[in-house]
Amino acid sequence: MNAVDQKAQQKRYLEALLAATGRQNREAFRELYRETSPKLFAVLIRVLHNKEEAADVLQEVYLAIWRRAGQFDPSKGHPMTWLGVITRNAGIDALRRRRPNHVSDECCAELRSDAPSAYEAMKREHAERAISRHLDGLPEKQRHAVRLFYLEERTLLEVAEIMQAPLNTTKSWIRRGLKNLQSDFSGQGLTDFV
Repeated sequence: MNAVDQKAQQKRYLEALLAATGRQNREAFRELYRETSPKLFAVLIRVLHNKEEAADVLQEVYLAIWRRAGQFDPSKGHPMTWLGVITRNAGIDALRRRRPNHVSDECCAELRSDAPSAYEAMKREHAERAISRHLDGLPEKQRHAVRLFYLEERTLLEVAEIMQAPLNTTKSWIRRGLKNLQSDFSGQGLTDFV
């Protein structure tokens, strides 16, 4: 018997085993396992890179084969191809289940952020809008100095240069502006920002 005939005979044999397994024939299922498990185990080892896990997933594969053997249609392909697809999909599912447990500390460190939380950002934005509204009530020089220093986050030296005023005068405008804002905000829960 030549190699082509052997492959055709093997294909028919596996088709018969799958058909019998689909009718819940346990002996056919045992024989199907003996015939195919080494190849399917090798597929799982290539996917998972772990023999113990591959052995566990192989049990899941044969449970799926037991349940779905009746769905195999020999006109649509080779039995080993069908079994291989079930096996590969089970291996990929196992990889997906494994993924959350293998997150490294370095990965978690990258996810950490010094950025404020959404609540803190919202609270800050609300306060900044309220401050902007109240800033309009300040004298012009105080308003401009406070905006530059707190909202634009300029240094005192930069504010003094922009306003073309001595450093001490700039500090006084900011201090007076803040006092005026604090008295406006008392009781509104915004004093953290002024």
